[in-house]
Order: sequence, then structure tokens, then C-alpha cells
Amino acid sequence: MSKGFLKSIDYEDPVVRYRGEKIVSISARLGLKHDILTAGLATDLFYTLYLPHAVMVEDPGEGGIHYSLVKVVNESEELTKLKQYTIMDSFTSTLVTVSVIQYLVELFEESKELLNLKESNDEGRGSALRSIVRESLKNSIQEAEVIKKIERLYSSGLQPGVGSEFDLDEDSERILKLSRNVDVSKVLEVLSLVPDVVRRSRRKYERFNRGEFDGYDLGDDLERLVPAQLALPPRYLSLNFIESKLLLYDKKISKSLGPLYLLTDKSGSMEGEKIDWAKATAIALMIKSKREIREFYLRFFDSSPHDLIKVSRRTSSSEFLDLLKNIARVRNGGGTDITKAIITACDDIINSGLVKRDSDIVVITDGEDTLAVTTLRRKLKQANAKLVSVMIQGDNKDLKLISSRYLVINTLDKNSILKVVEA
Repeated sequence: MSKGFLKSIDYEDPVVRYRGEKIVSISARLGLKHDILTAGLATDLFYTLYLPHAVMVEDPGEGGIHYSLVKVVNESEELTKLKQYTIMDSFTSTLVTVSVIQYLVELFEESKELLNLKESNDEGRGSALRSIVRESLKNSIQEAEVIKKIERLYSSGLQPGVGSEFDLDEDSERILKLSRNVDVSKVLEVLSLVPDVVRRSRRKYERFNRGEFDGYDLGDDLERLVPAQLALPPRYLSLNFIESKLLLYDKKISKSLGPLYLLTDKSGSMEGEKIDWAKATAIALMIKSKREIREFYLRFFDSSPHDLIKVSRRTSSSEFLDLLKNIARVRNGGGTDITKAIITACDDIINSGLVKRDSDIVVITDGEDTLAVTTLRRKLKQANAKLVSVMIQGDNKDLKLISSRYLVINTLDKNSILKVVEA
């Protein structure tokens, strides 16, 4: 690997070499090709973003385009804004370095006057170089913000001790593509809701004799008897047993739940603010499912249900990124068939083999479709599922008849999303 121009960086260290080579590898998979794309430059850009303050060596005289780029980056005002997302975060620093290089390559290709930069160092080319660097850093700032939000969203709602790291090899390209997607940025606006969603989402428990301690109780279950009770006189102990007044440990165990299944209407009437609100609610419910350690299923529907999107109890990065991509790209259009959507959801739960566990189906719609009430009641019973209906700015009498909870949402804001989470 070619030497770099930052002080206190050992360019022969295996970890340092790995950083630069990994960035070049990711860039190559994205189709980036240019003379400036070297492991040495990638390493210097990475540590410029990663370290709180990177110090350059004195001008070696023959640093060429590599030295000039690193110097201009370090002197740029945009660097400070970019580093608020990258300092001491190796994953984000790696992806943002690739992003910066991507913009540098694109702008170099567009700037014909820089094609012979290696042979010339005049003031005009220096000015053009500074312009290219500033523009590259500016473009990368927004992407860095999205990357950081994706990283935070993926780790939100997880139980303590559960891993939440993306895989640099498998996930980097997908995250970089998502970071340039305007629709993904809109979906990620729900991130400010995460603390409230986590706080209002609770795992459900049931009493279990060999579960974890949860206080004290009175009764006659000798298996949960508090040992101190054995110090009582035998007659008094027998009387407390007969009257179910023995002091017992109250024990509980996490209740195993079936899927949290979301059906989201994407018909023609669900335009603008409605579909954006529904997408944000989908993300909030996914976080809730993670918090409750249960599967999350999602189908969008119009006149027929669309492809099933699954997120397992131990959410993998691949599942999470697929969910984010699919939610972001959905466009409204088509008719509305709520009956078919609910029947499909029930069949999915039945076929999953989790029918013995309690499941929840949440349907979000603004449709006034006529439902096959008797059929849906039978299907919900077979799937062991409760139906929560969220009616956007409207009413559906048939849905109200078969729902365990029926919410009418008139104001599409964050508070209404939290109402759905609590339901």
C-alpha cells in the first residue's frame, strides 16, 4: 500500500492497511474507477473523518494529487459538519469515505480541466480542485446523516446484550444506495419517535412457578414458598396453607407471542400525507415487535395483497434493510379489498406454525369497503389473532364489528402513531 500523509498513522499496521483496502474494495463493487482511487488515499480520508483531529505531515514536494486532496479536505469548512457523524465510528467513517470518493470520481470525470492535474499545479487547477472537494463533502453530509439514522434505527428497541452491528462486507453497498434515496430520508424522520415507542412497548409476561422473581404474593403454592415461612409454628403454617395465606414468591416468564402483523392500505385514496404517515407507523410497529421479541410481518394491499415482508424475532441486518427499502419505494394506487387482505394475513399466521401463540393483526386503511364479517371472524379465530383497526379520517362499520380495538385517526402526527403503538 502506498504511504499516506497523516502523522501518527502506521501505514504498515495490518488494521490500517485493512481500512484502506476495504474502502477500495467497496468502491470497486460500486463500479468506481479512477487513478485517484488508491488504498493510500482511502486510508488518509478514512482517518481524517475518523480521528477528532488528523495532522498532516509537511509538504513532501512530490505528494501529487493524493497530498493535494487530503490537504484540501482537511482545510475545508464542510469537514467539521461531516465529522459530527463519523468521529470514532469506524463503520460510518468507512461508508462516508466511500461516499466522498464516489462524488470525487464523478466530479473529476465531469471536469475536463483536471484531467492533467498530475502534470500541473497552477492556481486555476487548484481552485477547481477546492471546488470539487467542497462539493463532494457537501453532498456526503446528507448521506452521512442518513447512514447514521439507519444505524441508530437498526439498534433501537433491542434488548440489552443483543448485537446490533451491520456487516461491512454484506451491508455497505445497500446502505450507501439507501442513503441516496429521498424516500428513505422521509421514512427515517420517524426516528425522533423511537424513545417514546421503546418506552411504551413492553414485553408481556405470564405467571410461571420457575420464572424470574417479580415480588411477593399470598396463596397455597408450596413450590413458591418463601423459606422464612418455615420458621413459623407448624399449626400456624398449616392454617395459612388452608386459608391460602402463605407468603409466596411471585414469579413470571416472558410470554411467547405470535407475529405482529401489519396490513397497510396503499390504494389510490391513500395519497400524500396518509401513505407517509402509514409508512412511519410501520417503522414504529417494527420497533415495537423488536422490543417484544416477536416476528413482524408486513403486507401492503390495494385490490389484492402484495408481497409479504418478514422480520424475524432476532432482526438480521438483511431483513431490516429489505424492510426499509420496500417501505420507502411503495407508491399508492389501485382499489381496496380489506377482506382479502385480512384473510391472507390469517393464512400467513396459520402457515407459519405459530398459531398457538397470540398474534395481533393491525390494519391501516381509509377505505369504506364492505367486509365478509362472518368469514373474517372465523379466520381470525383459526389464526388465534386479534384485529386492531386503524381508520384514517373515516369510518368502517364492518371493521368495527370484528375488531378488538378500533381507532379513528383524524390528525396524522406523531401522537397518533403512538396511539397505534399502544393499541
